[in-house]
Amino acid sequence: MRIVIMPPFDREFFGTDRLDLAATNLFDLVGQLDALAPGFATIAQVRATFAIDGVVTHDWASPLANVTEVILLPRVGGG
Repeated sequence: MRIVIMPPFDREFFGTDRLDLAATNLFDLVGQLDALAPGFATIAQVRATFAIDGVVTHDWASPLANVTEVILLPRVGGG
């Protein structure tokens, strides 16, 4: 599946804005991303949000079978 990495994560961790990876769920994906960019998993729960085929999800156990695209976005705070 295509992984689209939005700023600042593209520059801060990966040096690219696109990757092609296969993962069973977001936990697995974060582990793979951490293997490519050590330290990413440490900040992922605090700073990252994921959209699976265009839908933002907070359930990292959601299966990624048949998913075309996962977008890695910075978490937005507000109040």
